[in-house]
Amino acid sequence: NGEVIGTTESGENAITVIDDVLLSPGVHHLTVNSVDGTITGRGNPVLVSAEASPVYWGDTHGHSGFAEGIGTPDRFMRWAKEDARLDFVMHSEHDIWMDDREWQVLTDKVNEYSEEGRFIGYLGYEWTQQNRYGGHHNVLFRDTKERVRVPVQDYPTISRLYAGLKSTYDFNDVLVIPHAHQSGDYRQSDPDLQDLVEIMSQHGTFEWFGRAYVRQGHQVGFIAASDNHLSQPGYTSTWAGFMSQRGGLAGVMAERLERDALFDAMKNIQTYATTGDRIILDVRLNGHMMGQRTPFTTERTITGRVIGTAPIDSITLIKNDVEIWEQQYRLIEDGRFGKSETIQISFESDSAPMHPQDNARGSRGWLGKLTVTGADIESFKATDFFNPEVNELRRDNDNPNTLHFVTGSRGDASSIVLDLANISRSARITFELKAAAERGSPTRFRRPAITEPASVTLNLKDMERGELTHGFPLDIYNDTITLRRVITEGERDIRFEIVDSGDLQGDYYFVRVRQANDAMAWSSPIWVGGFAPR
Repeated sequence: NGEVIGTTESGENAITVIDDVLLSPGVHHLTVNSVDGTITGRGNPVLVSAEASPVYWGDTHGHSGFAEGIGTPDRFMRWAKEDARLDFVMHSEHDIWMDDREWQVLTDKVNEYSEEGRFIGYLGYEWTQQNRYGGHHNVLFRDTKERVRVPVQDYPTISRLYAGLKSTYDFNDVLVIPHAHQSGDYRQSDPDLQDLVEIMSQHGTFEWFGRAYVRQGHQVGFIAASDNHLSQPGYTSTWAGFMSQRGGLAGVMAERLERDALFDAMKNIQTYATTGDRIILDVRLNGHMMGQRTPFTTERTITGRVIGTAPIDSITLIKNDVEIWEQQYRLIEDGRFGKSETIQISFESDSAPMHPQDNARGSRGWLGKLTVTGADIESFKATDFFNPEVNELRRDNDNPNTLHFVTGSRGDASSIVLDLANISRSARITFELKAAAERGSPTRFRRPAITEPASVTLNLKDMERGELTHGFPLDIYNDTITLRRVITEGERDIRFEIVDSGDLQGDYYFVRVRQANDAMAWSSPIWVGGFAPR
């Protein structure tokens, strides 16, 4: 917050730890600046408060060379602990490619790297089966005491996995987490074992997957993970092709950074999911924290606080699978256009499968060029073009008002921000899109589509309440390009309160947060009345 709290010498070390830093109560944004001012960086928000619940960050889904990835278990654990600075991690290798020697290595590494109060490694594996038999599920154990796998070779369906785990272990010591790109069967869930659902990873953003479980009546919470295959959990580089998003993170609200406290918090659904940014999120209903089932009442007050890593773009409240409230924080809805404006262009596509028992829809490619007429592109930037092997954004060599772009979306938005000057009443943006193939996990019922080339012109004067959307129908989907008139900055610390009422037992609510940089976060649901499915 502008006060110098430490200095360090330049050198080859990528990470420097500054000890004994005392911060006063409140929100702090730490920045790093070189002496000559040529290098600057901004860290994650830090909330110092005696009242706030501590948040611990972890990744429960990642691979090394023990499966189809690269790297060693040592590299995996060192990266999690020292490079990504995670609080906890699980090295979840595929059981179909793991033998007893490798399982013992993973067990030994969890014991070696774990340090109460500093870093917790969890032992586990990925039960690896086609979605027609239950889909992929990560199995996480509380500790390493006499733990053996309950593998797919011996337990080849999800119901047999549940039965095998419960006959072998106390269910309070086991956590099962399905994920969407090799889709878990959301019609089946064991309430003693399956407390969480992974809704985002490098494969894409799959909010629909968590909603499907909750819609079926399962009391489960939301987390995200990386599914990184490069031994880089928690701070994940992108791959070419279908694993082109950054890895997600799980936020766990636990009393202490200790093995049992973290595990109990996950079993108790005191969690939320982010797309990788360490967004601070606290949502409560009548004072009850996320993941809980409150006593029944017709009057419900939902309160929350979001502290972002970037300006907050919007907050949405979902009740019983319906969006009932949304607040936009950067959108300029009213007023005449000035000569200079900031326009955010967002490309979005759905990731839900066309058939309910299929794998998730693949990533849609967005590639082509855009040309601005009746205004000048003064500057431009991409919000989430992280993958140099996949993403591209550059100005045309001959026409400074033309940009060439390559990006993709899979349940999320990928955006370009334009600073326009000399805007006339006829200002417009023309998109010329090339054909692109969907890419992702293999599907059973719908073949990946190839999108048609298209040319679309959007006039700025046609914006209503600050935005304009054009759809591209494809099968059951309607992929979109949206123009939004936005402020350049915005608030990073927002409190909200929504009052709702209802007379149904078992109503549930959760919150979605979007930031200006396209990062997202989701609270776990909160249920009102009804009965838990235990």
